[in-house]
Amino acid sequence: MKNTKAKPDGGARRTGAGGLLLACVLLATGCSGKKDHAPASYQDVLDNPPAASRTSSAPALEDPPAFAQLRAQAADHWRDMAVEVAQRVYKAYAERDDLLARPIYLAMPNNRPFTVAFYNLLRTELVSRGMQISYSKEPRGGLLEYFVQTVPFDDRRFNRVLSHLGEERGSNHEIIVNARLSYNNRFVMHCSSIRYINDADLRLYADPQAADPLAESSRRVSITEK
Repeated sequence: MKNTKAKPDGGARRTGAGGLLLACVLLATGCSGKKDHAPASYQDVLDNPPAASRTSSAPALEDPPAFAQLRAQAADHWRDMAVEVAQRVYKAYAERDDLLARPIYLAMPNNRPFTVAFYNLLRTELVSRGMQISYSKEPRGGLLEYFVQTVPFDDRRFNRVLSHLGEERGSNHEIIVNARLSYNNRFVMHCSSIRYINDADLRLYADPQAADPLAESSRRVSITEK
């Protein structure tokens, strides 16, 4: 018997494939018959935040990674700080052709034991590098100043540091030595050094009995934990 089944029409196959392709395009572009909506405004987002943002918790408090900080408990440690400042001053002058031949006047903020010793140590380091340090201010010279800021912490703050013998000692004070070099009313260099200090050595940096901590050039800032 002769097979009388009709063969599929090529045009019909092409029409079916085209319809399938069109449906895929509509789905991919979001045109699925639903009405388009305009993007939400900023106020809409604030008034109706996503569910995830409404239920998410606040960031967890996390301690910073541990690191080492130096402690100043000997005159040699003061010399190290003076070396740091002298190197910064020398570098700043070397980068300015208009300053190379100009002297620097070094100002001493007060007569506390540290500031007097630091003045002499810094002057020694500057002169040893061939820099001109003047006895008094000169009209066309640079001005180098430094200030000692003591930072006392609350006694409840857990803070223990190791001595050179490896034993633990409590320390509730730090110092920040800020040095600044200026010329023609412009900053040329500014740097800061931070050290722990022994509580018993506070009097070397600032007057612990001062009625007004800001009366001296050495500034005191208090940090208290609630």
